[in-house]
Parts: sequence; C-alpha cells; structure tokens
Amino acid sequence: MVRAVCALLIAVFLAAPVSADVGAAKSAGQVCEQTNGYLRANAGAPSDVQALVKNVNAQRKKHYASIATKNSIEVDQVARLTAEKVINKAPQFACK
Repeated sequence: MVRAVCALLIAVFLAAPVSADVGAAKSAGQVCEQTNGYLRANAGAPSDVQALVKNVNAQRKKHYASIATKNSIEVDQVARLTAEKVINKAPQFACK
C-alpha cells in the first residue's frame, strides 16, 4: 500500500509545473536527490535554484505528511520510500 502511494506521489511530482525547472537544474548539476526524500542544491547553485529547492522540499514535506497520516506511518518512512523510487528511476541525479 505504501509503495503504491509513493508511486502516486512520484507521479504528482513529475507532473508538477516546477518539475521542468527541477529537471533542468538536475541536468545542469545544480540539484540532486538525497536519500531522505528531499532535494539538495549543490555548491555554487544560483539563488533562484536554491529558492526552487526550498519550495519543492516544502511541497514534498506537506505531501509526505498527508500520505503518512493516511497510512498511519512516519513521515520519514514515506520520504525514504519515495527517495528510493526516485533514485532508482534516475540514479544519475542522486547526491554523491
């Protein structure tokens, strides 16, 4: 059940309007996916990319909390499961 919910969450993130900006930032090496379910702006990322990361992470946290509540699990568990799926799908964007 949790994995199905995480798959849905990933689809929501990929469909969000900011995903194009995040994708571009990832491709430029300015942003990476952490194993904790949140993005990280890499060293030297411009301030607009850092603001984007902050915004996306806030949105993710809200979604994770909603899913965690519905499934009676911890927010961190939802975040880690999502990170696992995202990183497995595109390992080149994982933080090193």
